[in-house]
Amino acid sequence: MLETDVVDRIRHIFLQPRPHVSIMQATALLGWTRRQMSEAIASGEVELWTTPLGKWFPRSEMMAKALEIWPLHVIEEALGDEADGILPQIIRTAELRVRLPRHHIDMLHYRADQQETTVSGVLERELDGIASAHVEELSEVLPGFAEAMAWPGD
Repeated sequence: MLETDVVDRIRHIFLQPRPHVSIMQATALLGWTRRQMSEAIASGEVELWTTPLGKWFPRSEMMAKALEIWPLHVIEEALGDEADGILPQIIRTAELRVRLPRHHIDMLHYRADQQETTVSGVLERELDGIASAHVEELSEVLPGFAEAMAWPGD
């Protein structure tokens, strides 16, 4: 069961109707410190929008950062029934049963504990790395793959 605060933050990020939020609001929604936000901006890890009224944190950038923070199944759970209207079908999660050597299973649980995530979260990140390394090839042979890799682009 997810903490109410996490659910509220995820829902606000993904269900936000405006195209951007203030930097302070994005900091709170992502659970970052002001220092983390400042470092992310300074390093170019996040890209802000500049308008005559100031600098803003784009919604798509918040969604991308949320995908780095929480595994997709956690985001889906937080969004509940509204996930269908927000998350493209191609990135929706599905159950996969596999048989692995026990030392791999132990390793996955250990990495999940170390990364403060779930086994699914560990596998998701590792598979994203494989996907990135082979994006051109996979985009040619798997319908929707390129769109999934580009989501939540601007």
